[in-house]
Amino acid sequence: MTVQKAWKKLLIFIMVQVLLLVLITYVCDPFYQYHQPYLTDAQPFYDRDHQVPGSVRTSEYDSILLGSSVAENFDTSVIDAHYNCTTLKVVRASGSTADLLYYLEQVHDAQTLTHVFWCMDIFALNADTQVTLYSAETPRHLHTATILDDFTYLLNKDILFQEIPQNLAFAAMGKGTGGNAYNWAENKTFSAQQAMRAYAKPTQNVAPYIPEDSRECTDQNLAAILSEINSHPQVQYTIFFPPYSMIWWDCGYTSGISDEYFYTLEKALPALAACPNVDLHYFQAEQDIICDLDNYMDMIHYAPEVNQFMLDGIFSDSHKVLPETVPSVLADMESLFQYIISEGIYLYY
Repeated sequence: MTVQKAWKKLLIFIMVQVLLLVLITYVCDPFYQYHQPYLTDAQPFYDRDHQVPGSVRTSEYDSILLGSSVAENFDTSVIDAHYNCTTLKVVRASGSTADLLYYLEQVHDAQTLTHVFWCMDIFALNADTQVTLYSAETPRHLHTATILDDFTYLLNKDILFQEIPQNLAFAAMGKGTGGNAYNWAENKTFSAQQAMRAYAKPTQNVAPYIPEDSRECTDQNLAAILSEINSHPQVQYTIFFPPYSMIWWDCGYTSGISDEYFYTLEKALPALAACPNVDLHYFQAEQDIICDLDNYMDMIHYAPEVNQFMLDGIFSDSHKVLPETVPSVLADMESLFQYIISEGIYLYY
């Protein structure tokens, strides 16, 4: 054999091996960039930053559950059974309004929606208005439909030796599948002791202040949300404010930014309640939940039972907010806030 033929055979061998590796990743596709699973009936969701962008394009659904990590423990099969829909979780850790609206735009491009179930965070309304999804942890190529920029995905040892085996194992165990996509509650401790570890109450409060550009960001975020809602009158938006613990409210008070929380609510609640295609629900003033720290693992993350409590409240309209009830909802929140900072928080000290 000549040297030329030897090099030719070596190059062909390398090309075949490369194509084989590409084919394995393409077929298994743990981040759902190209298709739903071929090898299993189950579709596990366990890595929101890497799996949400692709699943938005390639999954079959007519509704979405939108929100941050506090929305991840909802069982969407319960939502599907009640509304006769198919819901995909579209979540982002500490998801800002800009990031969630970015995802929502991708959703509209991929599917015709009937429902958006939006777990709306106060801190998301206060957040910066720039999209923050692209980073070293969430490569840009995951957000594009073309295969031409997927070299680092198709030929990646972590994908081949970690993500694909993990995906297949989770599918076999039924972990992170169905309505339990991205559920993180397993092996977590929800108790007052655990929650209090996340908060060291200062001995002296700082003076109230307005963070730079905070209210401008709130106004811009709310305007963007209302534009989204008004641009899709055929979509039903079920928007609900989840219950953060009283630690979060006391922390806002001691940090001098609680006035910004109330500014956000005073702007958002009447505007959202007035939209004809919005059902608005408010769970933040549920004293039995937010003042019982056994429901939490830190300032805001609550046990799955609280997720189910909210679904029951949405289904029954027990916490529904109407334009005419907004003043009483705000008054109740102010009253509960005063109780928290003057009495409630000291029950745990």
